[in-house]
Amino acid sequence: MYFPSKKDWWMTIIIWLFAGLFIMLPVFFPDFGVWMTPEFLDKQWIKIMVLCPIGFVLMWIWFKTGYTIKGHSLIIQSGPIKKEILIDEIYRIRETKNPFTAAALSMDKIEIYYGKYDFITISPEDKMAFIRQLRKRNANIETDASIPSIR
Repeated sequence: MYFPSKKDWWMTIIIWLFAGLFIMLPVFFPDFGVWMTPEFLDKQWIKIMVLCPIGFVLMWIWFKTGYTIKGHSLIIQSGPIKKEILIDEIYRIRETKNPFTAAALSMDKIEIYYGKYDFITISPEDKMAFIRQLRKRNANIETDASIPSIR
């Protein structure tokens, strides 16, 4: 079962703005930034080869950030980065608004604690359905008081 990442409006603006700049500027405005580059980088094709992939990775993150529950595994994907966690190793879920950690495109996130000391922060669009699916596979997952008890 696939759960896409929730996407905040400000994250939408940031990702699309920078992706557009990194892709469009070197292609359509070849003289942009010439004054600040060393002589050997004054070639348009070098700017395209360096900046366009960054823009495409941002677009990849935008379109491919999501969470898949498959069998007894939780697969977290954020663009080119993929992580798999065994659902049986998850022992706690809590809500968080931490802006610095996440395979997420929103501030409305949950932290998933697994293994001995590991945790990951994600932002599924439908948090309750996501937690419900995890608990179907592992009834021992604890949640904070801010998350309604789902049994």
